[in-house]
Amino acid sequence: MKLRTSLHAGLICLSVVGLAGRAWGQATTVTGTDVSVGYQALPYRTLPGPGAQNGLQLSDSALLHIGIVAEAGYDSNVFYSENNAKASPIVRILPFLELTNATRTGAHPSGASFDLGAALTYREYLSNDPLIRDQRAFMPSAFADLQFGGAQAVSFGVSDSFARTEDPPYLNSGTTEPFIRDTNLAIAQVGWAPSGGRLGFTLRYTNTIDNFETVNVSAASSMANSLMLDASWKWLPKTALFAQVSQGYISYLNTVDPNLKSVSYPLTANTGIRGLVTAKLAVTLFVGYSNGFYATRPGPNGFRGFFNAGGDVAYRPTLLTTVALGYRHDFQNAILGDFYYRDAVYLNLGQAIAGRVAMGLSARYESRSYQGVPVTSGTGRTSRHDNFWQVGANLDYHMRAWTYVGVSYALISNNSGYEPLAASDPGRVNYLKQQVFARLGVAY
Repeated sequence: MKLRTSLHAGLICLSVVGLAGRAWGQATTVTGTDVSVGYQALPYRTLPGPGAQNGLQLSDSALLHIGIVAEAGYDSNVFYSENNAKASPIVRILPFLELTNATRTGAHPSGASFDLGAALTYREYLSNDPLIRDQRAFMPSAFADLQFGGAQAVSFGVSDSFARTEDPPYLNSGTTEPFIRDTNLAIAQVGWAPSGGRLGFTLRYTNTIDNFETVNVSAASSMANSLMLDASWKWLPKTALFAQVSQGYISYLNTVDPNLKSVSYPLTANTGIRGLVTAKLAVTLFVGYSNGFYATRPGPNGFRGFFNAGGDVAYRPTLLTTVALGYRHDFQNAILGDFYYRDAVYLNLGQAIAGRVAMGLSARYESRSYQGVPVTSGTGRTSRHDNFWQVGANLDYHMRAWTYVGVSYALISNNSGYEPLAASDPGRVNYLKQQVFARLGVAY
């Protein structure tokens, strides 16, 4: 079973609608939480804030959020084709619920706190083409987040999140199977903040199971384990110097052909600064070393491979306006091939008006240089370079505190200079995909 060189699976960031726990419970990186880009996920409940009345109070320590969102729109290129794109109207429905002991304003108890949630996204294509109609999907997601001693010197937390995503295939890859991915992320974390919080230490264990149900990428199904230690010193009240070391172990669950993918032991060590420069400006900057340590395949090498760096700048000129700009240079383990060198730059703009209107604009560009890409027609491997773009915009109007209407737009594009090495090789992966939606939601 071979990984096709033109599979879009390793090239696109799926527009997944799901639920998320608190920020630390996600795949927190050296910079905290990465900026989301592209299509903005549907609001899954009314945003908390002063005077918020969202949620059903089940008891003194339990608040239930419920809701449903419906979208109707248009997809310009269902199958990510370079030529002869097939378009279709599309409908999505998302019911959800969340149980928490946080207050309506979003504040969590200082002792033990919890968040539990689940959602189900249903997608239907309204097309006369049976192949397009077959891309209908049910995509569940769920999360659980428990934290103890958040305001104390010693804290502990565990979280788990699951998401099933299903995306139409890139037809030139030689398959009509949808791209189905099941991902489970589990995290356990211990924090220690002695000396009144001036010093801080975090030890985190992460387990990620990534399962691909689609046959021609099933060899990429993996289990990743990592242990991360972060140490910080606050030289200003809200600004810290930090050092972070992470050691991982990635193994593959499909053993049909062990030569397709290699076990790796990724190591990353970074140092930098993070926190507020002024009351309106927050900055994170870091530089470091990384290596993949692949057991049977060549790994990253040279300055390009061993050096990683990044930065985020978040600016809030007013309470209702946010601007975020970021950059990353590193390497990423790849579904397609062994890994890719990545240079990414992204921008997010957000604006709220009178507590009822919310606008967002985001853009991201990634330069991806894939290494160890298997050739479809044989046992050889090659490299390729892709230029990947995402652009998203949304506008929502909250008619009441618990209901809203909105419109959204998304663009996903990839351009590769890869040329076929044999007649049976599907060739380059170039596509332009656009989606536009109108939506109506009730979120309480």
